[in-house]
Amino acid sequence: MGDSVLSGLLWAFILYGMVRGYRRARQVDRYVVITWTIFIALGVVFTLRIRAVQPFVDACFYGYPVTFLVSLLAVLAAIAAYSLSLLWLVQRSPGLYRLRWFHLRLIRAAPGIAGLLVGVMAAHLAGGVSAFRAEYLMKWVVEGYGLLQSALVFVPVNAAMVRQERVFPMRVKHLATLVLAVTFALSAAFSVVFIPPIILTGQSNQGPYVIPRGPIAAFCLVVILIPHRWLTLLLLPRRLRCYGRLAAVEHRLEKLVDIHRERLSLRQAFNPEQIEMAIYVTTINILDHYRRVDLGDPRGCELVAQIKALWPECADYDDLVEGLCRIRL
Repeated sequence: MGDSVLSGLLWAFILYGMVRGYRRARQVDRYVVITWTIFIALGVVFTLRIRAVQPFVDACFYGYPVTFLVSLLAVLAAIAAYSLSLLWLVQRSPGLYRLRWFHLRLIRAAPGIAGLLVGVMAAHLAGGVSAFRAEYLMKWVVEGYGLLQSALVFVPVNAAMVRQERVFPMRVKHLATLVLAVTFALSAAFSVVFIPPIILTGQSNQGPYVIPRGPIAAFCLVVILIPHRWLTLLLLPRRLRCYGRLAAVEHRLEKLVDIHRERLSLRQAFNPEQIEMAIYVTTINILDHYRRVDLGDPRGCELVAQIKALWPECADYDDLVEGLCRIRL
């Protein structure tokens, strides 16, 4: 039941993201296609691994592990497609991350991996390999490929994107992608280590399943797919505190010079965009009028000195806002 709910929730976010993205862009290019491929493949993986789905589908193919093969091929497709999308990203933004020589070779290896999976399944159908060993052998091949991709490509590139991203919603999405990549790398490493003894002895163990990859991946995918404006709500308390500090500085300035203040209404306090606009207007108001303060007033002189001290330290608008919030009143 839990797997079904998780899969249904994931599909809902995938379809919502696809429809929402198409309505906003009104075009389908190679980047859209590769993104849809990744998420549809992952949705297929979660669906085929529902316990009630596997026996039903396999029964249509005389009990052969078709769902297992298809789910692994879907995992392989998602890995290769995501690696290709990162290749395009690195090619467009060479300053983000230096393209490695093995990146393209790993992508080109995907069709060969798929052929190897089909070959193992063919060997099982011919009676040369048992279903038990065939499944674990196919899983070991895909996990090994995934380990190489995640450790050599996914984790380094996403770590670079997390470090460089300044927009909060995108930073959260990059962080969720990085967590997903690290989780996949660790679970793949456990599988690569613990599956060979299973194949040799015919006795299963829990080594490949130590890390709960499914729930972690589902949560990360939902975070990646939810709209940006939902994530900005997480910043609402912090941004309200920021506006409160700026409003206090503005109020102190109002006592020293004649200025017109734009106060934030209660209705606007629940709208992230309105809060950001109020922060911007208040910041500009402070910067426009602090020079008019009479420096003969000790209180005004101290306030002006603190604001002037921010200029050498603050490289951009965000730094300046944070600096104004730290002013002592």
